[in-house]
This record gives sequence, structure tokens and C-alpha cells, in this order.
Amino acid sequence: MSKTSEIYNCLKELTYLISGNDVYNNIKLGFTTSEIAKKMNIERSGVSRYLNRLVKEEKVIKILGRPVLYSSKSVMEDICDVKFKKCVFLNSDDLISSLNSTEYDKPVENNDPQKNKGRIFSELIGSDSSLNKQVKQAKAAILYPPRGLHTLLLGETGTGKTLFAEIMYRYAIEVGRLSEESPFIIFNCADYAGNPQLLLSHLFGYVKGAFTGANKDKKGLIDSADGGILFLDEVHRLPPEGQEMFFSIMDRGTFRRLGESRNTHKANVLILAATTESIDNTILKTFRRRIPCIIKFPNLEERDLDDRMKLIYNFFNIEAKNIKHPIRVSTEVLKLLLAYNCPGNIGQLRNDIQLICANAFSEFIISGKKYVDVKLSQLTDRFKEGIFTFNKDRKEIVKNFDLNSLNQVIFKGFENDSKDGLEKVLMNGKYSMEEDFYENLLRKSTEYFEKGTPVNIIKSNINKEIEKYFESKPYMKRKEKIYEEDILSKIASPEILEVIDSVLTDASGELGYKLDRRIVGALSLHIETLIEKVKSGDRISKPKINLKNVEIDREYKIIEEITNRLEKKINVKIPEEEVVLMAMFLSALKERNKLNYIGILVLCHGNSTASSMADAANTLLGVEHAKAIDMPLDEEVSKIYQKALNTVKKIDMGKGVLLLVDMGSLTTFSDIITDKTGISTKTIRMVSTPMVIEATRKSMLPDMTLDMLVDEVNGMSKYIGKGVTLKENDLNIDSMKDKTNRYIYSNEERLIELLDNVLVFINPTKCYELLKETLFKICSEINSKIDDGLIIKFQFHCAGMLERVLKGETLQYKNFENLKKSKEKLFNVIKESFRVIENSFGITIPDSELCYIVELIDMHYTIFTKPSH
Repeated sequence: MSKTSEIYNCLKELTYLISGNDVYNNIKLGFTTSEIAKKMNIERSGVSRYLNRLVKEEKVIKILGRPVLYSSKSVMEDICDVKFKKCVFLNSDDLISSLNSTEYDKPVENNDPQKNKGRIFSELIGSDSSLNKQVKQAKAAILYPPRGLHTLLLGETGTGKTLFAEIMYRYAIEVGRLSEESPFIIFNCADYAGNPQLLLSHLFGYVKGAFTGANKDKKGLIDSADGGILFLDEVHRLPPEGQEMFFSIMDRGTFRRLGESRNTHKANVLILAATTESIDNTILKTFRRRIPCIIKFPNLEERDLDDRMKLIYNFFNIEAKNIKHPIRVSTEVLKLLLAYNCPGNIGQLRNDIQLICANAFSEFIISGKKYVDVKLSQLTDRFKEGIFTFNKDRKEIVKNFDLNSLNQVIFKGFENDSKDGLEKVLMNGKYSMEEDFYENLLRKSTEYFEKGTPVNIIKSNINKEIEKYFESKPYMKRKEKIYEEDILSKIASPEILEVIDSVLTDASGELGYKLDRRIVGALSLHIETLIEKVKSGDRISKPKINLKNVEIDREYKIIEEITNRLEKKINVKIPEEEVVLMAMFLSALKERNKLNYIGILVLCHGNSTASSMADAANTLLGVEHAKAIDMPLDEEVSKIYQKALNTVKKIDMGKGVLLLVDMGSLTTFSDIITDKTGISTKTIRMVSTPMVIEATRKSMLPDMTLDMLVDEVNGMSKYIGKGVTLKENDLNIDSMKDKTNRYIYSNEERLIELLDNVLVFINPTKCYELLKETLFKICSEINSKIDDGLIIKFQFHCAGMLERVLKGETLQYKNFENLKKSKEKLFNVIKESFRVIENSFGITIPDSELCYIVELIDMHYTIFTKPSH
């Protein structure tokens, strides 16, 4: 082979390490002469001469600059799916601009066997994420001239080393390194570890008389693997003398069979080996030195959760195909499989799923149902230990997966169905709604300016859009936590993003308010589009802006700093009108941070009554809005009044304060405080926890007034814990019943959201529906009416109880036997009514926990139901 060909083959192999993402993001576009010379272990001086010859032959791409970069033209065409019309580019931007131009829109029509290179690796879960580095190493090992590189795969049991070796073999065929007929021989060295002679005879073969029982010559696996790949699994079990016997085959392609001393045999074999052990202690250094490529595999715990979910989906889909029946898996099971400790890695995960499906299938045969149902009840205690780790992993799982919108996932054994189902739960790409919202605000701002709309009206309109959006999503704070940097980097240029992020971070103190993280992404996108317009020579419309009496000095300075830095970096002048527009955008957004809410102050007699109610409301709503003052029975009224006065002054935001009180002197504070301070206050008496929750929630709605809030809470109060004391016509019961005459809670979606905030493991929708049915059954059996107060108390208590039972952290009940005897009928009704829930979750609820539910229901009807005469 000529020197030119050797250099070309080396460059091709290096270029295969570049991904399309590397090219389009200007991360890696080629290799220097130094890198190529180092790879080939030759002097650098002559390399450029050969490369320039290859450029003239249109086989190599050359990118001018410091340093000059080279890459294989055919491989780059394959990576970028284009046909290059030239081979020399002025710089990296020139090459990337060429790729983005219309002349490169059509894919390459090429019958080269390497056209589809690497497609086989795309079948490997994690090839574009946690196994990306390993895939690149494997490709390089297969492509390395002349026969590839011997490779050692390191990793724990079950990490997928054998499958990876098979894919390397298929890749070698795919790119033309091996023919379709080339063999792939697998040998597990552990199978014969107790008999080294037998092990070596299997590998190398033997001649007649080599050992007792060797009655004839016999070829070994190396002969069988000639022209292909020999995969040695558990290679650490290969004895030292066996490792040494491989030296000649790895160095010269020759070997001797057992019992031979003179004859040698030739074999063209690529060695792939795998081990679970430390190579320092088990592999001879001389053997290790002959294996230049070492690929280390992460265990399941170290891999992305997305990968783990894809593996789970894949294995369930395989089982559905095998048993020829659809499998329905509850989301609780999926959460457990994501969280439980799986020391045997992917292999154990697959075996566990197989075992789960086998148990479910046996139940399916007996039941005759449509689906093979996989529920918590089929999982052993070993799986359920994952509940204890789920709380730790919850943030990651919530960030990556939308599991609470589903009760179960159905696997039918078809690959496309599985992919579609997976797309529904993966969170990737679900941020576009928020991104579009901020980008649309910028677009609307531009339209207002172009129309000559007065600035104060523009700010008002933008603020209304923000309020409207956040009113429809009042609990977006939880989602903001999962808006990570990797999402921002996917939607905007890193160069622009870095500048905007840096300036806004530095300026946060000067602004005096905190900007939503997504604004960085929106501004980045806007500026990126603007720069492209300027570069292409498109006309930038000049909005009619009247800046009189406009207070945007701080925002203007910040945007000006961003544009100045960008202009230095990318040498593009950003129009002054755009600077003003973006400053206005920032100024309008600060109003979101200054939304005025109605203050909430709870005052009750007792050492902790008020604070307990406020804490409950704040915790359930995920806010710190409700304030409380407790009035111990021995406290002077004047001191409590002074505390209330000071608190009202502190929490008033301009829309007044609602006082939620229980009784007595506390009911008189409102008028006195208003007279003293001028702050509007109103009082609602006979407060309860559900009323505090409702008042706190509605006080934060942007269009709510103090009078409206009082009417709303008073209107709801007759349904909160008191419904059973009134007549049906007073309650308009018909509007709260379905066609089966069953009570309907007026705000189910809200209650499910609140359950989602407090539940760690259980699906809130599923939990709510099961508990709703259970409560209806209980109340039907004891001939009692349901009201909102009972629903709220029952749902939150029982949801917490279910998670305690799942974790094995149940509560004891002191007067257990006495309660069972005194409330025997109610106890038995509750016990029987919870059977459905026990079967659904595969749990047994202890009698002690049921006693608390008996007490809850009994107390509710004792307090709120009039005694019959």
C-alpha cells in the first residue's frame, strides 16, 4: 500500500469519529497534520504533501486557517448527507454556510457500501447518549487499517458487552470490512476454566497424541473464526499460558495447535474480548499491550434515565411479542423499574421484566381478561425496595418523564407502537410551549412598535398576555425547576446564549427583580434570527417609537451591553430600534415579578391552630402566601391586635388583606385595622383548613378583588365541610351529581394537582379515582351524603396512608380493639370497600390504618350531621 493510501485510510478512520452534531455546531470539522502523523506514528513533515495531493484528487476536504484541518470528503458527505461541490474552504464558517445553503439540500445519491455506515449502531439504546463514546471507539476499531484493532470490552455483568460485540461484527459487514459470510464465533472462557488444557484445545485445536484421548487431529475455534471475529467472553478466565498462545495470532496472524512444535497455521482473525474483572490483576501486561482499543461500559446506574426507560419499553415489547398478547403495565410499576436497585444491570433488568410478565401471564390465563396486567402485586419485596429510593430519584424522573398523565402503558409487541408510547412519556421537546410563549411576546412587541402603539399601552398589553398565560398555568414554578441548561443549549446558539446569560446574571441585582430563566432562551432565539437577517441583507423594519416618559433606562443599558459584546464577537451591527424593542420587552416582563396579590392572614384561638391551617394551605399550593397568628388562650387581645396590625401592613400589596378568623374578639379586628392604616381588610368567620386553602389559591389570581374573594370563599363555605347540614335545595345538589345520582367534587383537576404535590410515588390521577370510588361505596353503605370537606380530608389522608403502606411504614392505633368493637359496622364497611385498592396496588392495608379512616369518617358525621330524633 502506498504512503498516500495509508494516510487517506487513516484520515477516513479519524473522520468517522466526527458526528453530524459536531459539524453543524462547529465542534469538530477535521484533523491537523500533527494529529494524523501522531495517529500513524510517522513524521509530520511529509504528511501535508500527501494530503494536498488527495485534496487535488477531490478525496479530502481542506479547511484553511490556523491550524489547517483535513477530513475525508466521502465520510463527511456521509455524515452530513450532502454532496460537496468543492474541497477547499476558507474557514469553518465557510464550510458550515455551504452546508446550510440550498445547493446542498439534496442528499447524496451514492451506492458506496458505506453510505449507511453506522446505522446498525442506531439500534443500540444509548448510542446517541450514554454509549456515544463507546460507539465511536468501536467504529474506529473496526475501520482501522488493515484489519481493525483488537478490542477489550470492560464492564460489570449484564452491561451489554456481548450484544455490543455482535453489533461491532454487523457494523464490520455493513461498512465492507467483512463479507456477509464472515464468521462471528463466541467463546466463554469461564465454561472450561477448571480445565485449562480442554479450554486451549477448544480454542487452538490439537494434533493426534497431544494429550490422553487425542485420537485424531482437530481444528479449534480460531480456524472457525478465520476471516471474521472471535469473541472471548470472560477473558480473565483464560490462563496465562493461553494468553501467551494468542501473542503470535495477534502479532503475525499465525498459531500452533496443542501438541505442535514446528508447524504453524495462518488465520486472519480480529479478537474481541470482554471481562468483568480488573485487567490489572487478571490480564498479562504483554497480552494487554497487544489490545490497543479498550472500551469501558457504564453500569445501569450510571446510564441516563432515558436509556433505562427505553430498555424497559423494549423488554416489555419483546415479551408482548413472545406471548402474543398485549401487556398493560401500570405507571407505578414503571416508576419502580426506573428506581429499584438492579446490580445485575441490563441483563438482570430483562430477566426481572420477563419474570414479572410470567407472573402476570399466569393470572391472565385464569382471569380471561383482554390484557396481561402488570401491577405492583406481581412484584416481589426486592422490587418494592425501590419505593425508598424513589423519593431521591423523583426530581430526575419528573424532569425526564411525564408519567402522571397516564395510568398505564400498553405494549402490543409492535416496534412502532412502543416508540409512539415512549414519545408520550419522554419530556424531551415538551418545552416548546413555554419557549414559543416568550418568542411570541417578542413578535407581538415588534408588531405593536411597527403600528406606532404608545409605549404604556404596549407594556400593558404584554403584561396582560403574561398574566393570562400564568393564570392558565398557576403552578408552573414546579416546571421551571426542570428547565435545565441542556434545554437552552438545544434551542439557541451557545455563543449568543453565553453572552446573554452572563450579562443578565451580572445585572440581576441592578434590575431589582429576577427574570424567568426561559427569557434567556427567548432573547437568544430572537437575536440569532435578527443577526441572520442582518447578514443576509434583509430589510429590518423601523418601528415608530416615542420614548417620551418611558422608564427603561436600566433595561436599555443591559440590552446595549449584550449587543455590544455580540457585535465584537460576530462583527454584526444590531439596529438601535431592536435594542429599544428588547429593552421594552424586559421592562414589561418585570411586571410579572410585581403581580399584586390579596394578602391572607389566619387568626385563631389556640397555640397552633392558625399556623397549622396556613402551613397546610402553603404546603399544598406550593407557596408561602398565607400568614398566621396563633392566639393562646391566656394571651392579651391587645397584643394579638398589634401583631395583626403589623402583619397586615407587611403583607398588603395594594389589593387589601383577607382575615380568616375563628370567633370572638378576632372578628372585630378588620374595621379597626382599616381605620388605623387605610388598608382595605375583610373578615370571614368560622374558618376551616379547606377554606384557607381555597382563599389562598384564589387570592393569587390576577383579576381577583378583595370583595370578589370574600364572595367566592363565602359561596364555597357552605360546600366545604358543611354540606350535610343543609337541605338539598339550598345546595343545588343536582348540579353536583352525575347521571347515576353520585356527588361530583367541584374542582377535581385542582385536587389532583394538589395530590401530585404531596405524593412521591403513586400516580395522583389513579389514586384520586380509586379513592373517589371507595368513598362513594362507603357512604352508600352507611347511607350518608358526601360533601367537599369529606372528600378533601379523605383524599389527602388516604393518599398518604397508601404510600406509607407501600413503604412498610404504617401507623399503629392505640385503642385498636375498642374502636373495632364500638364501630364494628363502619369498620367492616371500610375494610371491604378498600379491597379494590388493595388489589390494584398489590398491598394489604393493616387494621390499624383502617381505624384512622373509621375515626376520620365518624368524626366528620358526628360534627357536621344533625342528630336525628
